[in-house]
Amino acid sequence: MDSKIIPLQNIDEFKASILIEERVAILIFTAEWCQPSLNLVTQMKKELDQQRKRLSQQTGAINIFVVDHEKEGCYQIVKQFAPTTLPYVYLFEKGKYIAQFGGLDVFAMNKLIKKALESSRAL
Repeated sequence: MDSKIIPLQNIDEFKASILIEERVAILIFTAEWCQPSLNLVTQMKKELDQQRKRLSQQTGAINIFVVDHEKEGCYQIVKQFAPTTLPYVYLFEKGKYIAQFGGLDVFAMNKLIKKALESSRAL
């Protein structure tokens, strides 16, 4: 099963999708006008799915949750995390934050994906 890209619309969806999630999840802050942010979401999903396939799918699916930094309903999520740049990426395991990076850093993205896959295998 491939990873899914799931847009979050408000704080309640965030809580239900990530904070009580019993597995690994990725949260990415983007903006509709920020093409690098949107490209990172697509690139991260592609790389995540490719690396999972290399591991013979010994890991569970890791979903990518996307928050549009400027959507009115997402204000509380943005306020809680206060990302300093776009894109900004957080990794969660069992509802707890475990890693992050900001900007278009391919090395950091691959490092976060590796950590996500390792965490997913341990669950």
